[in-house]
Amino acid sequence: MITVVICDDEKLIRAGIKKILSENIQIPLNIIEAKNGAEALELCKTQSPDVLVTDIRMPVMDGVELMKQVSALEEKPGIIVLSGFDDFAYAKAAIQSGALSYILKPVDKKELVAAVTDAIEISRKEEQERNEETLKAIANEGRIDSESGFDTEAFQNGYYCISVSGHNSLGILEEILKPVKYYILEKKKDFATLVLPKEALFLVTEDMESVPGYIGVSGIEKSLSNLKAARRQAFCAWLKCFFSGNEGKKEKVFHYKSVESDLLKLDQEYEKMASRLEISDPEEIQKGLEKLFSFTAKEKDSDKIAEKLNYLYSKIISDLFTRYATFSEKDLYLNMKSIMIENIWSLKDFDEWLVFVRDYCIYLSALLSRGIVEHPFVEEALEYVAKNFTKNINMAIVANQVSVNYTWFSEKFKEHTGVNFNEYLKNLRIEEAKRLLEKDCYKVYEVAERSGFGDVKYFMKTFREATGKTPTEWKKTRV
Repeated sequence: MITVVICDDEKLIRAGIKKILSENIQIPLNIIEAKNGAEALELCKTQSPDVLVTDIRMPVMDGVELMKQVSALEEKPGIIVLSGFDDFAYAKAAIQSGALSYILKPVDKKELVAAVTDAIEISRKEEQERNEETLKAIANEGRIDSESGFDTEAFQNGYYCISVSGHNSLGILEEILKPVKYYILEKKKDFATLVLPKEALFLVTEDMESVPGYIGVSGIEKSLSNLKAARRQAFCAWLKCFFSGNEGKKEKVFHYKSVESDLLKLDQEYEKMASRLEISDPEEIQKGLEKLFSFTAKEKDSDKIAEKLNYLYSKIISDLFTRYATFSEKDLYLNMKSIMIENIWSLKDFDEWLVFVRDYCIYLSALLSRGIVEHPFVEEALEYVAKNFTKNINMAIVANQVSVNYTWFSEKFKEHTGVNFNEYLKNLRIEEAKRLLEKDCYKVYEVAERSGFGDVKYFMKTFREATGKTPTEWKKTRV
């Protein structure tokens, strides 16, 4: 409900404004009256109104001082100023305080209704933006800030996340969802993720013929603390549009279904492929990718295929791209390929996407190989680190192992891998720690030892910096 504060020292004027607004604005209004600026200021602090309609000349506190103090509030209403004096000084004060409208008395009914209607729309838009920023933070961090102030009333019966693709699909959905409260969690070219109340899903599924793309629907959730998982579920469900079969292509809405998948084995295969990019030829890379994605041809269950593809998609975006970020930033071709891989929704089918992944990996391998050809000790060092990173090694040990000057080794190692030696070693150990945590059979201190960190406090600090979570928190999201 929209809250409006009417502030005027004349009771009849307050009553007249209230009557005009009640009869001419076709949405529920909570109208509160104040007879001076001091009362109105207190209401603005305690009631957080959407709109403040105030006179200028009043006892106790006039409209100018009221506007000045209200404009300093964290949550401030849209201000509409009424004045019986055509005085530039008052108009100037109103503008400086951020008033949306300045209306002369006697008030014109149409002008007042139009001004309040505009103020309500602005207030709704600002509230929408604040709520969307809050939801984005919750989805990214995986937890709710107790002081977020998000009003969960719209989601009291539960909510869905939906991922939608297709040119102008979001615009069409916004028209369909006008009667309800919904929020845009993510918006990219031809792709978006929305959060909407349980009751609103039927509006989307009922009118899918007008939506050109596909929609993935998460499971129903009650708590916003599960928003991150719901977003992942929606995207995972959307991926099924690539694997629903010829008949299934007629489907446009795909619902998430939780399935058992051996993601640990898949992760090991991914790491094997990614770690050999430095020393593989194009044929080996092709074979490695065919093996890695072989489940898309062997598996019959589209839910399991989508789950595994979602995992690999996330690994490529969050690991492979960042592991060699320096190359992508410098090389236009590699950068363009990475954009197409990330924008999987812009491609016609899975095979086209896989071609981009293959091209990216082969080209990246060629860039990496240049460094190895010029400086063969880099390959020797990488192989040594791959075999011994869980042991107590450092750059001095590795440089000595390959018989290269410490400073020269440091320079060429970073030039080749895109990161310095310590960062490269840390990343390997973090990935090994994740693998061990997923097994759910080791204590944290054992994971620290087995992954090469040794000191458990240093491990926990480093792991949190790298993932945003403690080892225990991260494990809970995986097992």
